[in-house]
Amino acid sequence: MYLRVSVTDRCNLRCTYCLPEDARFAPSRTAPDELDRLMAAVCAAAPVTKIRLTGGEPTICPSLLQHVRTAAWLVPTVGMTTNGVELERLLPDLRDAGLNRLNISLDAADAVGFRLSARRDHFTAVLAATRAARRAGFTPLKLNAVATASSDPVALAHLAIAEGVHLRFIELMDIGIAHADWSERHVASDALRERLIWGGIAITEATDRDEPTSRVWTVDGVDPSATTLGFITTVTDPFCGTCDRIRLTSQGRLHTCLFDERGTDLLPLLRAGDQRGLDAAIKRAIGAKIPPSRFQRSGIMAGIGG
Repeated sequence: MYLRVSVTDRCNLRCTYCLPEDARFAPSRTAPDELDRLMAAVCAAAPVTKIRLTGGEPTICPSLLQHVRTAAWLVPTVGMTTNGVELERLLPDLRDAGLNRLNISLDAADAVGFRLSARRDHFTAVLAATRAARRAGFTPLKLNAVATASSDPVALAHLAIAEGVHLRFIELMDIGIAHADWSERHVASDALRERLIWGGIAITEATDRDEPTSRVWTVDGVDPSATTLGFITTVTDPFCGTCDRIRLTSQGRLHTCLFDERGTDLLPLLRAGDQRGLDAAIKRAIGAKIPPSRFQRSGIMAGIGG
């Protein structure tokens, strides 16, 4: 199984589909040691082989390196999804702590588009971090772009090709503040591919390269070991049948689906020292994992870690 751990719900960007400018965050979180113990408990109760640290924005979590070291002790594959703003200076320590997979969120290919999407001016820092991560040997290095009606997929594809990274377009989901104008902003993956082709990006479907949550295409004339284009079709072609993801939040709740609003509160059991009850609660939650009845979520994306 694949465990995603949100180390914080806080973020230093205000992406228009994720957080309002005046975002309010949870008043309390698990202590760092508690979150590590919950990670270990989930890994003991389930066959977890990969952990990905997320947020909010994980690089603003003071205990991030501790969590990376714990994850590296528990499983062979430790990844992180970050917006990249604070990433470059942390890369050496993250590598030393055991991080071996990295995804960087980037919704625009230039500073103007970045500002419109994230409401902040950090494009240069994110691009510099992407290049530093590639030099540091993170491979495959992926860029995640949430696609909306105002996105420029052609420019993003050219950027990915130029930088030698893999690009994943994520369909905009009906979550949190995105609900208000979701129907106007959502773009299906089929439409994104049409825009790429119209823009001169020749692509070929590569089902042999498909990932559990991403349909992968190669770019004609481009080395696929360096750059591919993927489409995460949560809305138009859900991949629930191949999803083995579970999510642990910074409040100590276990969610078996991105659209599982309620989750299972593990923290009281941990604090009570009820190891048997904790193990049973985790197994019970995972055993009840089913596809969502609807692909909507009222809580903000940053609260569950994407």
